[in-house]
Amino acid sequence: MSGHSSALLQAARLWERTSAKGTRYMSGRLGGVKIVILPNKDFVEGDQANGHTHTLFFTDGTPTQPRPADRAPAEPREPAQRERPRKATHQGNRQQIEDDVVPF
Repeated sequence: MSGHSSALLQAARLWERTSAKGTRYMSGRLGGVKIVILPNKDFVEGDQANGHTHTLFFTDGTPTQPRPADRAPAEPREPAQRERPRKATHQGNRQQIEDDVVPF
């Protein structure tokens, strides 16, 4: 990105997850869309069709259950009040889930 003077814009926050079979992947939200980034199981170096290492998937991110009416909406925070990402200090907080094509 040399030569560009524009600032980077954060599009989404991602969390590393591990499936029940031990596959590591990333998941998160991009606005009202759920996203997941899975490793390409068919990766072949130099292959035009399978030379990519990961694949990004989208799915509808609308909640399946309505939000409680008594819950007040979160107040917007000022940019200076944003929390900085914390570095993980241990592996105990990874969630185990069952394998699925798109694990949402």
